[in-house]
Amino acid sequence: MAVLDPYNAQVIVKHINKKIVSIKDHICYGVDTIEKLQYARGKLSSLEELLQDVKDDLQTEDNDGTNNQT
Repeated sequence: MAVLDPYNAQVIVKHINKKIVSIKDHICYGVDTIEKLQYARGKLSSLEELLQDVKDDLQTEDNDGTNNQT
């Protein structure tokens, strides 16, 4: 597994969070069919899972001592 440096990880998390907000707004205001709603919910679920994986990896790296921030 590749180690992600803290700056790049923060950039990735920031972009994922922006996309999550965008999809939530689209779900609230732009969905006009059930199929589009289900598709948007699937994308949202995938992004939230990806975000959690990135955060878990960062936490694991920090706990292992491989990513010491001072």
